[in-house]
Amino acid sequence: MRPGWQSGKLSLSEFDRPEALTYHASCGDGLAFLLKEEVKEAGLEILSDNRGGVFFKGPSKKVRDFCLSSGISSGISFELSSWSDIQGPDDLYEVAAMFPFEKLLSPGTKFRIDAATKDSLQDSRYATYRLKDAIFDRFRAQGLELPEADREEPEVLFYLRSRMNQVKLYLALHAQPLQRRGHGREGGEAPLRETLAQALLRFSGWKPGEALYDPFCGSGTLLIEAALRMRNGGWVNYKSLSRSSIFTRLFGPCKAKEEWNSKETLLFGSDISEEAIELAKKNAKEAGIADLIRWKVASAEELDSSLGFKEGKIVTNPPYGVRLGDKESVSELYSSWGEALKKNFSGSYVALVAGDPSLLGFLKLKSDKEQSVTIAKLKGKLVAYQID
Repeated sequence: MRPGWQSGKLSLSEFDRPEALTYHASCGDGLAFLLKEEVKEAGLEILSDNRGGVFFKGPSKKVRDFCLSSGISSGISFELSSWSDIQGPDDLYEVAAMFPFEKLLSPGTKFRIDAATKDSLQDSRYATYRLKDAIFDRFRAQGLELPEADREEPEVLFYLRSRMNQVKLYLALHAQPLQRRGHGREGGEAPLRETLAQALLRFSGWKPGEALYDPFCGSGTLLIEAALRMRNGGWVNYKSLSRSSIFTRLFGPCKAKEEWNSKETLLFGSDISEEAIELAKKNAKEAGIADLIRWKVASAEELDSSLGFKEGKIVTNPPYGVRLGDKESVSELYSSWGEALKKNFSGSYVALVAGDPSLLGFLKLKSDKEQSVTIAKLKGKLVAYQID
């Protein structure tokens, strides 16, 4: 056995000490700067960052609270083990077979391995197979019933990463993407991803307790994500993580924090599609926040006083001509909506996500700030305007 194979190995006693671990929060392309804000506000130490996310560490309670409240992160994991001097897949098998996976996986537990390897492990798929072989053979050697590999509905998720001859194994705090939030939600036509909705809310500067209006609400994702920040003390991932055996092992069971007790409606959504509004209402009920949002079938270009929104933040994801209509009709919509903003919402702050930045010129507004992002493989922008 090569000396380097054990030098970076993490003992399971350290696994049970959350403050000793190195964590990684992943995010969408272009959102790392907002994810860093979340990490810093949580009082955690940023070790490094890249386009795919942020590495961090910190006291157990602060890490726990960050994981529960992070809206932008699509997944959070921690480094379980690392090995150097790995020359190929067979070396990976040898070192992995020495790791006590039986203390993490019970017999019959469904697990999945996501691999992104290079250099000494050039074939990610084959590296995954060899790691699976090592786990199964480890269980056989212990005389234990095997766990079950399951890509669709895993209970435990591993990440395998390699660079040069260095291999790292991470364990996710939650096997399903965090943006699912622990409840079912149906997307309408061209739905907004939950993590991007949270990024847009942060980009806009909106805070719980401030009025918020989405005039192109669609299936309601943005307002539902805002409402989740008003429940359980802002722990948007509470339902997901409180059910995770890995999270509970690290941080213990967590009890939901205080409820939002204001009787004033602060969240408003409208859409020209009656079908979209019905879906939004259904999604809000499923998420357990239906009482916090007022919905209405209405055009974004017209001010409807019966909705109840008067002033606050306007945050939205307007259509951008892909799957929802041709470029000409959408440009006309932007033009008329821009005029409506100047006429009806003077003094308001508007933030939007633009899947096609070329449409922004039709608003005829001067942007306050912009940030490039990737939206469904399209190069888009987060943009904010102060309406004078």
